[in-house]
Parts: sequence; structure tokens; C-alpha cells
Amino acid sequence: MSAFNVSDISQYRTHLMGVATLLVLFGHSAGNGVVMPGWMESLCGLASVGVDIFLFVSGLGLWYSLRSVQITRRGVIPWYKRRYKRILVPYLLICGFSSILAVTRGDKALLTAVLDLSTINYWLNHQGAWYVAMLFPLYAITPLHDLVCSKIQKTVTYNLVLVTVVVGLSCVHIETQSVVLSDFMENVRHVVVHLPAFFLGFMLAPMAKGGKTLGWHWLFVSPVLIVIVMKLTGIGYWPGFLFLPVVGLLCLTFHCGGRAYLGTAEFFGRISLESYLFNGAVGSWVIAYFPAVCHSSLNQGCYLHYALVCVIGTVLSYMVHRLCQRLFFRKT
Repeated sequence: MSAFNVSDISQYRTHLMGVATLLVLFGHSAGNGVVMPGWMESLCGLASVGVDIFLFVSGLGLWYSLRSVQITRRGVIPWYKRRYKRILVPYLLICGFSSILAVTRGDKALLTAVLDLSTINYWLNHQGAWYVAMLFPLYAITPLHDLVCSKIQKTVTYNLVLVTVVVGLSCVHIETQSVVLSDFMENVRHVVVHLPAFFLGFMLAPMAKGGKTLGWHWLFVSPVLIVIVMKLTGIGYWPGFLFLPVVGLLCLTFHCGGRAYLGTAEFFGRISLESYLFNGAVGSWVIAYFPAVCHSSLNQGCYLHYALVCVIGTVLSYMVHRLCQRLFFRKT
């Protein structure tokens, strides 16, 4: 293949989300107490590239979805309803239920549970589902970003300038005397460092629809050079652009992958949001309701505990996904 076909990103969008889901599960293992060699812990840190893959394909997907509406006052409101419904229904089902359990166990105060569920607690205290907290304002500005792109000729240049500005902003640490304000700004920065992936996905979406190609150096050489420079200079979130070569390599493997490989990736891609939400909840459930597991001799290194988190979380994710599809997201 002399060039990368951008439409592969659209074709394998769900599969890419599936691999990103598995990367997030692996990345959360260290935070759940799983004991592993140092090199594996380093890889867990790099697994955050899964978040960037999510945002990359989300940017591409939102561009496609906006093509079905006229961006006017009347046209954009149904789009907002569909997009937020897709997030809020599984989020409220899973995190709402988890919050009720935490309050009834006495592990969390009612006010804290409400702040967590509203995502306010992420912005103030870095607690709760930060990815969902990020999606709310990101979805809000996406139609405006699309409108700007439709009004200018050089949309690629505009998006690249925007990405550069975002990377620059993510490098800024603002010192204030207020602890609350400092925490808030740091939580905002934690979101901003991942936004370049979203805008790059949005930028490449028209190329994907048009079946255009990119030279491999745009997916491999340029991003790796940026990563090396950021790593050596200590500026910004240096793993941020690793998602581009990872996406390119994954699309190549999808082309030649077997049915089992593609099916597994597609399965986890369909339950990606539910899997992320349950991964943060099931761990506390196992500790609270199955304490014998945590204290068992079989749980050396927390392997049994996190294996249960992954298995139970995957089963529940599939069940909630199917429930939402049947009750709330039936196609007309």
C-alpha cells in the first residue's frame, strides 16, 4: 500500500473503539492495584492512547452525524438531543445505580454522589467519570466548530492551527493562590491535552468520506517526531500524538485480520462507553460485596480482583448496551 486510505478509519471506526476499550482496561489495571513489572507499568501509562483513539474516531463520527442536519437554530437542537441522549442514558443507568449503592453502603455522602453524577466534582476535585465530563462541553461546541469549518476555504490549515493552539494551551500551568481555582485549572488542562485527537478526527472526516489518501509519513514520521520533541523538551502531553501511528497500524491489521479478531474488536467497540463506566464502578462493588475475594490467597497481586472487574464489567456492559438499544435507541 503506497498510501493510507483515510476511509479505513470510517470503515473500522467501531473496531478502533474496541481496541481503545481494551487499552483503557489495561491502563486501569495498575490503578486497581495489579502488581506488574516496571516496564508493564510504563505501558499502562502509554495505554492512555486509547482515550485519544476514542476522541479521534468521535471527531470523525460527529462530523458525519452533523451532515444529516442543517446547522440552524431548529436543525441543531435535534442533533444535540440525539448526541446527549446517547451519553446520558447509559451514564445515568450505570453511574446512577452505582451512586445509589455507594450512598446506601455509607461509602459516599448524598451531596458527593450528586456532585459526582452531575460531573461537577470532576472539575472541582478530579472525581467521577472525567471522560463523560469532557464530552458534555465538547459536544456543545462541535456544531459551532463545524459551522466555522464550513465558512472557510482552508479547513485543514484552520484545524492544524487550532490543534497547535490547543497543544500550546495544554503546556501552560497557571499558578494561583486559590487551591480551588488551581485544581479547577489543572482539571481543565487534563481535558485539553486530549483535544487535538478530536479536532484531527474532525479534520480527516471529509477526506474519509471522499475516499482520499494520506502519505504514510503523515501518520508515522510526523507524529513520532512531535512525540520525540515533546518528550525531550518536557513540554506538554508527549504521548498525545501516538494515536496516529497506532490507528494506521490497527487499520492495516484489520485488513488482514481474521473473523475472530475483527469480531472481538467490534464487540468491545459497541460496548465501549458502558465498559468504561462499569470499569470504574465494579471494582468498588467487588471490594464491598465480595471481601473474601480480595483477601483470598488466589488474589496475589490483585489479579483475581481485576479479572473479576473486567469479566463482570464486560457482561454487564453488554446487558446494559442491549437494554439501551431496545428501549431507547431503536432505529426508526
